[in-house]
Amino acid sequence: MARQVFLVGSVPFMDTEEVFTRCGEILGPMIRRLPDGERGGWLPGEDFKKTRGLVAGHSGSMLNPPVTKTVRLAAGVRVEQLEFEALHYYPNAMASYRVFSRLRERGRVAQGVRYQMSIPTAFTGAIYFDHDEVHRLWPAYEQALFREVTRTLDAIPHEDLAISWDVVEFGISLANPAPLVDFTFDELAEAVARAVNLIPTDVECGLHFCYGGHNSNGMVREGLNRRELPTTALMVEFFNAIRSHVGRPVNWLHMPVPRPRDTPDYFAPLVALNTDSQTELYLGLLHLDDGVERTLQKIRTANQFVEGFGIGAACGLNPFVSGLPAERLVDVLTYHRTIAGLA
Repeated sequence: MARQVFLVGSVPFMDTEEVFTRCGEILGPMIRRLPDGERGGWLPGEDFKKTRGLVAGHSGSMLNPPVTKTVRLAAGVRVEQLEFEALHYYPNAMASYRVFSRLRERGRVAQGVRYQMSIPTAFTGAIYFDHDEVHRLWPAYEQALFREVTRTLDAIPHEDLAISWDVVEFGISLANPAPLVDFTFDELAEAVARAVNLIPTDVECGLHFCYGGHNSNGMVREGLNRRELPTTALMVEFFNAIRSHVGRPVNWLHMPVPRPRDTPDYFAPLVALNTDSQTELYLGLLHLDDGVERTLQKIRTANQFVEGFGIGAACGLNPFVSGLPAERLVDVLTYHRTIAGLA
């Protein structure tokens, strides 16, 4: 039986319809959820520029770099006055779901497949605030983002919807050797748990753990800080902490496997992962240029410590993240199918 496949979100086909149809055609029964390719954008930087009460910042993101166009609270404006009225996540989800529904009616999306709404956590979106503003702006943005998601929950049938929270806390803070702003481990875990607890149990909800495509894929990019996750230990510890605060099932967890990592020590901490039968584990170990045999060897190594996991790429498939040109996207998806069928 083929392994299940998970798509993080960014899929650079021309439009939403092509993302749904091409991914569905290539991956077929190996995929349970379809993202829309994030045609409306993944991060909220452009939304913040249109938000009343925010003004251009001092280019001092806590990610430091690559965000160079930050925002901060305008003089004389109180945080309580911010509405974040320009957020794009709800309207984008509604437009994508209409396409999803139409294609399903025509038989081009399989029955039982859910529309996957991929959303960066509020903490991730806070990379667009000046770092000295994050502690006071993050809670206000979280409230606004939760309102946006709640609108989506009210509008899309729950049996058709899956919410994927994209957790970039690793690249921003947890695996950062010199963060500009300090946050406690528990503070970040509790914030992710709040996002999961927002979602009703009849809507699927899962987590994509991310620490940047350039880290996962071993790419050296000028201006991008390198982070290191030498083993899965930090991710296991963070998921277990999140789960201790969550009152509903976590339907999946996606963990990156950086391209250089192929030894038992990377996967060994997975034995301590606190999942149950309701949580699907996906390991992001698919790197097209590794070749089939090296990828299968990584799967065999991981099988020593955890079984029954699905597979995916380490991060999104956008060229900036994956390091591969969009022209190779069909090859990448076909590689997903090949490995899922062989492993």
